[in-house]
Amino acid sequence: MTVLRAVVGACAAVLGADAVGVLVVDPRGGVEVAAASDERARFVELLQAQLRQGPCLDGIAEDAVVAVGDLDGARGRWPEFAEAALREGYRAVYAFPMRLLGRAVGGVNLLYTVPTRLSERVVRRGQGLADLAVLGLSQERGPRRVERLAERTVAALHDRAGVSQAVGVLLAVSSGGPEDARAVLERYSVRTGVPVSEVARALTDGSLDPHAVVERVG
Repeated sequence: MTVLRAVVGACAAVLGADAVGVLVVDPRGGVEVAAASDERARFVELLQAQLRQGPCLDGIAEDAVVAVGDLDGARGRWPEFAEAALREGYRAVYAFPMRLLGRAVGGVNLLYTVPTRLSERVVRRGQGLADLAVLGLSQERGPRRVERLAERTVAALHDRAGVSQAVGVLLAVSSGGPEDARAVLERYSVRTGVPVSEVARALTDGSLDPHAVVERVG
């Protein structure tokens, strides 16, 4: 997830995107939202995954960059996705395939709030960042690299979901907001030397008292 956050930040900073999302192919052949710059972008990426339509899905299927300078003209190609993305305020989308061993294993999506035509030079930069994302995500060699990348990414997504549930548990016994509860969780992990995902699991299955966590770091 650290790599994915870095990719999202780099795309926004280097390519001037208003929002960024990353989809990856899961072991069952579907797609998962692996990262997004904000909740609005996450919603748009989730739509692509659920509707099975959109520029990133086509980019993965065709192993090619899909450039949509103005989404208003893409209603015929992706009717439901285009309409929803426009409602969320996005007017342009660029999807870059993430390639591994000769096949697309995911995609990086740049979202813009105004019609946008990227130059060839900027498009090459976008593809370069997508290529770097794959290098950062997959250090393993051998024929199972694609499967292992998908497995690790899905596992990371499950861990993130567990952390979100644990934050909710801590919110119920503390006075701060979600960011404060997340900070408590992370500080407890640092002080005890237990990974955040394991602390989160213990909080959600009831084996760790949330009051004890708050008291330990308070």
